[in-house]
Amino acid sequence: MNFKTIKFNIFFIITFSLISCDTEYHSVGTNLLFDQAFKSKKYTSEVFAFQEQLKTVQTDGLPLGQLGEVNHPIYGKTKAGITTQLIISSDNPTFGRLAQDKEAFDPNNKFAIPENETVSSVFLDIPFFNNQNDRDNDGVIDALDIDPFDSSSDSDGDGISDFRESEVGTNPLSDDSDNDGISDSIDEDSSDYDSENKNYEIDSVYGNRNAKFRIKVHELTYFLSSLDPQNNFESSLEYYSNTNYFDQGFYSSELFNEEVELNYDELRIYHTEDDPETEDKIEDSTDVKLRYSPRIRLKLDSNFFQEKVINAEGSSHLRNSDNFKQYIKGIIIDTENFSEDIFLLLNLNAADIKINYDYDYYEHYGNEVDEDDEIIKKSSTFTINIGGVRINTIENTGYESMLSSISQESQELQTPEEIIIQGGHFYSKINLFDKNELDNNDEIYQLRSKNNWLINEANLVFYIDSEVNDLNNDNLMKMVPERLYLYNLNTGEPISDYYNDNSINLQATNANKIIYGGLLELDSNNKPWRYKFRITNHINNIIKNDSINTSLALISGANISNLIIRKGINLKNEEVKYPTTGVLNPFGVKLIGSHPKNSSDEGSKIKLEIFYTEY
Repeated sequence: MNFKTIKFNIFFIITFSLISCDTEYHSVGTNLLFDQAFKSKKYTSEVFAFQEQLKTVQTDGLPLGQLGEVNHPIYGKTKAGITTQLIISSDNPTFGRLAQDKEAFDPNNKFAIPENETVSSVFLDIPFFNNQNDRDNDGVIDALDIDPFDSSSDSDGDGISDFRESEVGTNPLSDDSDNDGISDSIDEDSSDYDSENKNYEIDSVYGNRNAKFRIKVHELTYFLSSLDPQNNFESSLEYYSNTNYFDQGFYSSELFNEEVELNYDELRIYHTEDDPETEDKIEDSTDVKLRYSPRIRLKLDSNFFQEKVINAEGSSHLRNSDNFKQYIKGIIIDTENFSEDIFLLLNLNAADIKINYDYDYYEHYGNEVDEDDEIIKKSSTFTINIGGVRINTIENTGYESMLSSISQESQELQTPEEIIIQGGHFYSKINLFDKNELDNNDEIYQLRSKNNWLINEANLVFYIDSEVNDLNNDNLMKMVPERLYLYNLNTGEPISDYYNDNSINLQATNANKIIYGGLLELDSNNKPWRYKFRITNHINNIIKNDSINTSLALISGANISNLIIRKGINLKNEEVKYPTTGVLNPFGVKLIGSHPKNSSDEGSKIKLEIFYTEY
């Protein structure tokens, strides 16, 4: 065994022992025991970043719905609407007590009466996404907890811990739960406070939450097939962001058209009648019957659902969901006339339409004679689910004209001074080591000849343009993506470092794979600064294992776990593999490019940093 091999083995043992004690350990900048034998160094390689643009992207089957409008000084106006099918909650539903064919007069069945089902109200409910994390289990969600890691904390300062208040049924967020002017700490009766009330952190609304805008809901008249007729119905039919059936005229009945201002409180439905069996009849009318998480609730046209649903009881239209989707083909939800920007990410998986109706009910009191029997009014609810084919229409207009020009330049292999990343619209193609000859260039050949290199870490770093940092608009700052995502452009699949990273972060959303990175980093002034990806294994595979150096793609990363590949169409009408995470919100960021002309940006250009040790 020669001396070089001995040195390497000693180095490997020491390095392995240190790493095994701390998975976050890196030898970069650390003085090893054999400092004279091993030198930690940094190698910086040129990166070539090109601006790319999608004309449209597949938006059917997303796990959320986007609705609203937001304007940005760089990437323009983004407006989103929803088109969706409706699914009945049961086949051949019965409204009231009896099926429609049993309501005819029958002398042998006194219960057989016309039930006269009449719609009283119809509501479209679309919940917001909300965060109910409570890490210390004290009954106060983290967003409102003065110390989310300490169950003995006292968020309202009344001298009683959050945990104790939740336990006894007082409000841990108010020092006077029942608003009687007596502090909880000395109040002997706070029973008027409803301890079932919940507080929510809404984390899916951007822009001005108090903005007013008009919501319109129309019946869809175009059938949304789930299967592709061009492929003999043997594959799924894809729908794209530029699909707008309202503009194409595929709509009829107007179900809702009003200006709204959203309510972010828990939705409570109260008992509307006094309970005759309860002594305190006044209190019954204020008792909460149902509780729902915060949501958009729209009161739809009752006449439409009376005619199309309730009156269709017993017909083939309601036999099953397939028939129903042919009968009522869906709804279109659109917005307009915004007082200020507001953009919503909505939980369509929990959305539904509730049809509340009254009906006649033969009440038999169980006596030997029927003289005391009577026909009374009862109420019930029939639910239609939002499901089947769901499409987000997303329109991007009014963006800087330079974006189209630099996208054209990139097609000619010109690297722009800056690049724009925006969900579902703008992305960047990243080439490492060479502009064009990715796997056949002098730099890769030279690196592959470095047999005495041990690559400890490789980072690809992207800096946010100072123009964005200078913006003082808090709403615009909130629209800078919390994460970007880097993947193999040719296959649409993650790079190997993504798969190798098993880190999990349960304390924040979209925060797993923290070693792989792509998370937004802030500067000393708490302003957006940069994104960094650790691509050590990817670079090792190229240099040490002769893997093919392929183009990468940089997109917005709204959910690092949702990487189902969708189709995008670029300016050349070519198909682009585009992971779902890039479509889940429309927000974007302007980054300094790989070849800025401004010398002051030279230190912040896109770069590949390789940290290695010679042995």
